[in-house]
Amino acid sequence: MTETRQYVDDISSSLRTAGYEVGMHAIGGMPALTGYRSDFKLQWMASRLHTFVTVRSVPVVTVGELEAFAQASLEYTKAAKGAMRGVQSGVAAIAVLVGERVEEDAAQYARKQLVRNFAAFAWPVTVDLSTGERSSHRGRPTIGAIFTGWMRKQIATALPEL
Repeated sequence: MTETRQYVDDISSSLRTAGYEVGMHAIGGMPALTGYRSDFKLQWMASRLHTFVTVRSVPVVTVGELEAFAQASLEYTKAAKGAMRGVQSGVAAIAVLVGERVEEDAAQYARKQLVRNFAAFAWPVTVDLSTGERSSHRGRPTIGAIFTGWMRKQIATALPEL
């Protein structure tokens, strides 16, 4: 459990260093570390993306927990900054569950699934502290593909290697 707390503290430090506003908020009724930043880029077709990183630790990451946390993270981001989303504004949630162990079906879900809504998406991620493995989407999404590089960079920046 100490290792888990230390890793979440390391994520908090990484987020601050990367320019995120960091705090604790209720995501799906449970406390979670949250990081937020807003970026505007011409290469995103002159769009603004509100990026949230939501992190919760659990003893064992299951696919059901990951699905629920990704959906709750997306709902949180839409409520926080998604009122005016549309053509040139969107929200993204990197929903991270850190566990002492990650079930294989949860890791597979993270590698294959994105949770989508109008001008909003969640990118589920698992971190297995027992193996040091981080699992996140590996393909190239057809909708929102313009943000793929950015999202992967944010995941690499926020989640320190074990």
